[in-house]
Formats: sequence, structure tokens, C-alpha cells
Amino acid sequence: MSISIPYLEFGSGDNTLLFAHANGFPAGAYRSLLEPLSKQYRVLAPQLRPMWQTLPAFYSDYANRHFWHRMADDQIAFIEQHKLAPVTYIGHSMGSVVGLMAAHKRPDLFARLIMIEPVLLKARYTRLMRYMPKRIKRKVPIVRKALGRPDRWPDRQTAFDFHRGKQVFSGFSDEILWDYINSGVGPVNDAGEVGLLFDKYWEALAYSTVPNTWPLLKATQVPINLLRAEYSDTISDESWQRWQKLPGPKQATQFDNTSHLLPLDHPDMVAKHILAILNN
Repeated sequence: MSISIPYLEFGSGDNTLLFAHANGFPAGAYRSLLEPLSKQYRVLAPQLRPMWQTLPAFYSDYANRHFWHRMADDQIAFIEQHKLAPVTYIGHSMGSVVGLMAAHKRPDLFARLIMIEPVLLKARYTRLMRYMPKRIKRKVPIVRKALGRPDRWPDRQTAFDFHRGKQVFSGFSDEILWDYINSGVGPVNDAGEVGLLFDKYWEALAYSTVPNTWPLLKATQVPINLLRAEYSDTISDESWQRWQKLPGPKQATQFDNTSHLLPLDHPDMVAKHILAILNN
């Protein structure tokens, strides 16, 4: 059965870029990154599955272990539906891993992958998370933090003020934080309250089921550009060194004095770098 995946569109160039967002950050949060790209390219940004399907609906057909594979298949379906192949795919964090999985399955659909701060974890960690009992997974710090995250406020201004005071959002300009609020927070009841549209239980599921990306990185022949933040918490120094030794058409750049939310903290810098890659 075909599905209609919601997406945002920027620009109207002859050549199209495909963008996929991170865990917990909807496509609309990246407007300040995607609009500069749209001056030269048409940019399509499909919403990943947690933005348009509820967890109960997902569980009616799939198990936890299918989550990342379903998102990769969604990207494949989107590319085919919109006749984008071969496409240049840009992803941030979760979105970049989803693109890698899709490119591994269907390399014919991809011209290039630009992976911004992908999740490159050790195989033993991903195996441990895969087989860990659910009650133990909930105690893993990043999962526990997601599950404990406040997700409802009286109105959007209160939601903005709440996030403005959080360290993780400290690098966002007010404009970008409002993009995040306006695209990621919406009405949840008749009382006028608003809540996160990217459900925190989806977010926790993504953290607890991260796949092992190393076999895919070794096997894919699709050209890859990796963009790493100096203070990355998804690409360790060990992983960075391991990346340098991978075979195939792979290049990497590190951005000084940056962290995991690189494309949201520094959208203009990242956009300029991406355009330099594409115009080289």
C-alpha cells in the first residue's frame, strides 16, 4: 500500500536536493539551512515517520526492530514517487543514518550522501541496546532524558520561553528557535494547550534502537561527505579515526567550536559548505 509522506518544499531549481531531519527536530526547524540551498536548488524535506504516524499505529504493523528500516523504506518510496533519482541526499543525525540505510538498499537512487553529524556508535553498544530488556533501556541516560522531557505547555510563547532557557538550544537564534516551535509544537486539546508534534516516546524509541552503521559505511559505494562537529557526541574521536580508514569515495570535514546541532546553530556556514561540495 502506497503512503503519502508530508514534506516541505523550498525553491524551484532544476536540480533537487532531499533533506532529512534529526530525532526530535521536524523538517521546518531547518528553514534557515534549507532556504540558502534553495537559491540554487529545489529542496524537498519529507517528515520522518514520527511526524505523521502515531506509535500505536506503527505497533499495529511493526515491532521496534523495524523502526529504522521502515524510515529508510519511506525515503526510497518518496524518491520513487517524486521521480528524484539519482538524488543528492542531505541528512542530520538520525536523518543521515536513514539515508545511509536507504542508499545501501537502493544505491541506484542516490548520487551523493551528505551526512551531518551521523550517529556512528560502536557495534557492541548497538547490540547491547538491541537486546537489553525494556525496563533497563528506560534507564539509559539519553532514553531516560527523552522520556522525562516536558512536552505540553499552555501556549506557543510559553513553549518558546521554556526551550529558550535550555542549554541544548542555547546556540539557536530566536528566529531558529521559533522555527522549531512553530513546526514542532501544535494544539493537543480543546483547552488550547500545545505539545510536541514529534512524540517523546518516538524520540526514546529512536535512541534505543540505533543501528550499527559501520557495515553499511564499508559497503556503500555512493559518494559520502561527512560533516562533523568538533564537540560531537555522536562521532567520537575513535569513530572519526576509523572513518578516515574507510574505503570508497568518502570525504570528511570537521567544524571547529561546534556541537551536534551544527546545522541549527550555524545554518549559514553549513549551507555554504554544502553548496561548495555540490558546485565543486
